[in-house]
Amino acid sequence: MNSSPASRGLTFTQWLVILIAAIGFAFDTYELLMFPLIGGPAVAELLQLPANNPIVTEWLGKMLWITALCGGVFGLLGGWLTDRFGRKTVLAASIALYSLSPAAAALSTTIEQFVFFRSATFVGVCVEFVAAITWLAELFPDKKQREKALGWTQAFASIGGLMVTGVNVWILSHASTLPALPVSEPFNAHASWRYLLLTGLLPALPIALLLPFVPESQAWLERRKSGKLRRPSFGELFSPALRRTTLVTAALSACAYAAAFGALQLTPTRIVPGLPDMAEQRQALKPLQDEAKALNIQLLQTNLPAFTQATADLAGLKELADKRAKVRQGITAARRSIENPKSSDEDKTRGSAQLGSLTNSLASLDKELATLTSAKPDARKAVLDREKTLGQLASNRAKQEPADNVVKARGNQVQLWQELGGLLGRIALAVLVVTAISRGNLLRLFIGPGILLFVITYVDLFRNRPELFQWGIALCGFMTVAQFSYMGEFLPKVFPLHLRATGGSFATNVGGRMIGTSAAFVTTSFVAPLLPGSTFDQVALGAAIVGTTVFVIGFCLSFLLPSTKTEGAE
Repeated sequence: MNSSPASRGLTFTQWLVILIAAIGFAFDTYELLMFPLIGGPAVAELLQLPANNPIVTEWLGKMLWITALCGGVFGLLGGWLTDRFGRKTVLAASIALYSLSPAAAALSTTIEQFVFFRSATFVGVCVEFVAAITWLAELFPDKKQREKALGWTQAFASIGGLMVTGVNVWILSHASTLPALPVSEPFNAHASWRYLLLTGLLPALPIALLLPFVPESQAWLERRKSGKLRRPSFGELFSPALRRTTLVTAALSACAYAAAFGALQLTPTRIVPGLPDMAEQRQALKPLQDEAKALNIQLLQTNLPAFTQATADLAGLKELADKRAKVRQGITAARRSIENPKSSDEDKTRGSAQLGSLTNSLASLDKELATLTSAKPDARKAVLDREKTLGQLASNRAKQEPADNVVKARGNQVQLWQELGGLLGRIALAVLVVTAISRGNLLRLFIGPGILLFVITYVDLFRNRPELFQWGIALCGFMTVAQFSYMGEFLPKVFPLHLRATGGSFATNVGGRMIGTSAAFVTTSFVAPLLPGSTFDQVALGAAIVGTTVFVIGFCLSFLLPSTKTEGAE
């Protein structure tokens, strides 16, 4: 690519391209960061188990590696398709995939459906990122314009994290008044996690309207029309000319994602509850959590086997139990509305009317259950025993809420500081990328300080200065997230045109999303158990070790960065 005069302003079409890319990057993050907000409630409802049940936790862990594996494999394929069939075409398809799949996930009634559609969302995001940065890099022939476009549009990825948090807060307070969703018994038609997933449709409309007015990459199109566009090949990424580029960029992406998932993403839920100023809440929660553990054991080992056998032996019992579950959920919601001091008189009156109606419905279902199980009293006992244990678990959760809400609020606060730090990191990268700083030195500006920051934050601030902990997390987020934007700006320069998206996808999806994200498992399952202290102390120290280690590795790898002087060359 030849640089044109830097003084030339952006055209209307280029502004549209920037707008589409900004929306795409913002909703990349929006779609992915839904999962920490909706994962627990969704899996619990689909499995019809309490949110703190160990099977729910197990499924959440499974989903992390399933989605990462799918994203890496199909994201790599998406990069190849981008080089083979065009940047704009694959970009449009990927955005459609990650916009429509959350809506399908919102209507899931089985855990298998939910896992499939969440994996599809992850695949769409993985493909979109590489297609978008490749498209942007080739639509701006002027070097400074290209660097600004890549840097500033990627900053919107952090905006997406702030957006999804705000939307979730609004939905949580309005879910009961939103239109009921078409889901079968015994599922909650007003579940907040389903509404949040439906908002994943938001990017589809503006991008569908704007895409027809922007061009395909001219460089790619001209090469294809001339018959000189070489066919992309995964094997060529490991040819002598590109092997170093492929391996170093993939390793650097892995290090950045490992810091994010092996430390930052664990912080709100696995580390914040262990802060010294959360001691009162931990003390209040401990006996309740022990009680919940015992109740869950009883549910899984006694109640569920008996219930499963009873529903297998008696036709219609499962359907009746589902109806009872739906009514009992409604009774609980109505009582909470009545008892909530923030409820208006109108809300309390409405809740009282609903409670009376639902109580009558449950009495009717009691008679229906007695009739259905008259010849098999053990079946009736199995249903009632399961309901009793679930009721005790619900009561236990209600008792945990005051202390748990304080802990969650602190976790959300830390998460917000992390997102703000990441946003500032992306902005700093966008400003610095147009300077004369060499690409290696630019990367080291972010990696170097991070080596100390992870130790200071997760060891000293966590243990001794909890009031400053969020500042440390913000700085760690600053140094880590800036590297994502760095790689997005750097990758299109170091692979030839016919392999630009394939190479970028290998680095981002295989290196980052497949290998790097596994650091969460490494921290919690391999490193933390070997360390002293409480579970929270172990995870915090593990995060310090993993975060520092990958930053040191990244710092060393930065000296092996390939040259960009032949960018775009075949």
